[in-house]
Amino acid sequence: MTDKRARINKLTRDDLRSIEMGKTKTFALPDARACDNGKSLTYQTQNLMGCKFSVKTDYVASTLTITRNAI
Repeated sequence: MTDKRARINKLTRDDLRSIEMGKTKTFALPDARACDNGKSLTYQTQNLMGCKFSVKTDYVASTLTITRNAI
């Protein structure tokens, strides 16, 4: 597993597509609301992408750590 940090204003589907299968990526977001929105987007998108995502949220640091896994 690799851990890469990316500073972004909001999480997009392209950000999720950039995560390779079996890899982990951490996104630094501006606030807790952006974390909640990103988490929701991640779980909605996994069905479209044919994979499962594991999401860990750190509300204090405003980060999402997302792992892409095969179904």
